Amino acid sequence: MTPRPFTAGDADAVAALVRALNAEEGYDPARSPDAATLRDAFLGARAVGRLLVLGAPPVAYLTLHPCFGTTHGARGAFMGDLYVAPAHRRRGLARALVAAAAAAVQAEGGRYLEWTALPGNAGGRGFYDAIGAEGETLQVYSLDGAAFAALADSA
Repeated sequence: MTPRPFTAGDADAVAALVRALNAEEGYDPARSPDAATLRDAFLGARAVGRLLVLGAPPVAYLTLHPCFGTTHGARGAFMGDLYVAPAHRRRGLARALVAAAAAAVQAEGGRYLEWTALPGNAGGRGFYDAIGAEGETLQVYSLDGAAFAALADSA
């Protein structure tokens, strides 16, 4: 399988993959985006980045968001999600998606990818080490819900 850009016809399958990822990681799958939200976020007039998929229907996906890193002194991208359905793991699909993401970023003048991994994701962390990624010790913060609204309203 070759990675390809997300299309409107992929939205239902990708929404199901996102729910599966959130459930696997211990997040509330009910908060996952539906197909319409994914189409708007990645295909709409104000797209937030790109979404790459593998398969028809998709069995794996990756989200990519452009950024500029002052630690790199360059443009790059943040990989928000990388997910392969359990029945399709250990077949090189994650590597194909990350390689396609790196090539897309490089083609646009970018020089790096960054992402996070949960501490308990041993399989993912092993894969990241195998492709040459360097782990960093960081504390990730998320501002959401009422606290996000309250801070935004205070500006």
